[in-house]
Amino acid sequence: MTVFYRKYRPQKLADLIGQDHVRDTLLAQLESGKIGHGYLFSGPRGSGKTSTARILAKAVNCRVYGLRSTDYSKKSSRVSFSGEKRKSVVSSQKYGEPCNKCHACLGITDGSYLDLIEIDAASNRGIDEIRDLREKIKLAPAAGRFKVYIIDEAQMLTPEAFNALLKTLEEPPAHAIFILCTTAPGKIPATIVSRLSRFNFKKAKAEDLIAAIEKIAKKEGIKIEAGADGAIAKAADGSFRDAVSILDQLASASVKVSEADVKAFFKLSGTKALYDLISKVFKGDLKASVLAVEEIGAAGDIATFTRDAILLLKKLLFIKIGVEVEDDNLDDLNELAQQASYSQIQNLMKLFFIAEGEIKYYPQPEIALTLAICKFLPSFVESDSTSEGRPEVEEEAGSVAKNQLSVVSSRLSDEGKSVSQPSSLKTDEPKAGKQESEDRKQKTDNRTLSASAKNLAEVEAKWGEFLAKVKPVNAHVVALLRSTRPTGFDGVTLILEVFFKFHKEKLEEPRIMDLVSSTLEEVLGKPVSLKLVLADRETRPPKTVTVSDVAEIGDDELSKMAAEIFSK
Repeated sequence: MTVFYRKYRPQKLADLIGQDHVRDTLLAQLESGKIGHGYLFSGPRGSGKTSTARILAKAVNCRVYGLRSTDYSKKSSRVSFSGEKRKSVVSSQKYGEPCNKCHACLGITDGSYLDLIEIDAASNRGIDEIRDLREKIKLAPAAGRFKVYIIDEAQMLTPEAFNALLKTLEEPPAHAIFILCTTAPGKIPATIVSRLSRFNFKKAKAEDLIAAIEKIAKKEGIKIEAGADGAIAKAADGSFRDAVSILDQLASASVKVSEADVKAFFKLSGTKALYDLISKVFKGDLKASVLAVEEIGAAGDIATFTRDAILLLKKLLFIKIGVEVEDDNLDDLNELAQQASYSQIQNLMKLFFIAEGEIKYYPQPEIALTLAICKFLPSFVESDSTSEGRPEVEEEAGSVAKNQLSVVSSRLSDEGKSVSQPSSLKTDEPKAGKQESEDRKQKTDNRTLSASAKNLAEVEAKWGEFLAKVKPVNAHVVALLRSTRPTGFDGVTLILEVFFKFHKEKLEEPRIMDLVSSTLEEVLGKPVSLKLVLADRETRPPKTVTVSDVAEIGDDELSKMAAEIFSK
């Protein structure tokens, strides 16, 4: 039995959901016969990039509905490649849409068409694969008008592979069309992007997904109860493929799908739990917030809940800046927005965003969300204290005692009495409050320093691995990093001390910053932002390392180099 997402995969441009801007532009190109030699389809997963690429491959090779440049007309009776007579264009069919009945269309649908070459860049990312492509692309199409190359997950190609592909894109054969599909367009070199026609796919709207779900359910004889389609659309998060897959999984258990079934199957937390947690955080109730996270973790999916929380905070942020928000619970949203300032909402949103990326690294996912809340409410996280987390009470008491002593001393002076204050009154009470406050501040500073040292130790332990990963991509960057030294890391921002101004300027180039940041994220397993600072003149610079030197350095030497950097 064919799974739903394959059975109901779009087979023509009109079937695309939520991509009207892409469909209209491609149809205009097909109708005019002005087909580009290269396309870049970018967007979130499940938005229809690869399906659109296949549809375009059908359209340019379709036997029935061809391009004007192929000289199709009602009087045409020339024989096609497969021996069948070319048919006239049907006026009721949009010109440029594939017929899905001819040899070319059916071959592309079932994956047997020789002139459609699909490459998975995740597993064929090297220069050898691209060189092989360059050799074969010179050959004429076997059956159709065009040879169409679809490179999926194109961002996974190596720099060397991109360079090899660039040469082909600069001088493409007339019979070849390249379509690059990616979820990370920022990782595609600008030299490649500038030679392609770019189409940005977007997430489908909830109402479009609901309509598609109801249509498929009707065809399959599945009864969708009220609210269930909306819950599926929410879980799919704008992905048509995910929505259809979810429906398929639920329908395999029962032909009747309810909202409760969807929430139970995917452990979706209710809106009330989400609003309650955010409200407790804004009120500063750390204990209640942590307990709420534990309950949500036991009953639901923390990853999904965190994403929902981020979307909720986004709406609150919009309310704060006066942007109109559409929501069924608008009154509750406005009430929640009044409980926090713009900066507080923004900071909590950032922490939750970081937590979402770190969830997969914790054995208990709720830990990431708990830590995010603890960071947001630092005044509640104190060392052993009996003042219920209010150290300012003792400080205030000490200040009052000091003022009282000042008044007493002034009065005694006015009366001309030479009376010395008792030592206990003079020093003990104010010093007690002040000393306790200073001790508490020192402990907090020590904890901060300890956490920073621990984070920096993690960077030190993996610095050799980091250099080893950068080396094959760009040995020049490794030479630049040899003149740097990590000096601080709070878990988010890594402070990198650079010994020479010229090296700092080179490292600040966007492409190098992106390479260093992405590699650090890969090695450390979490997002890392870089802050480059110029070292003092007194700092002893390391010995100079050239690019040619780095090319000869092995992984063991890179590890020694990393140890040497941290020993300075």
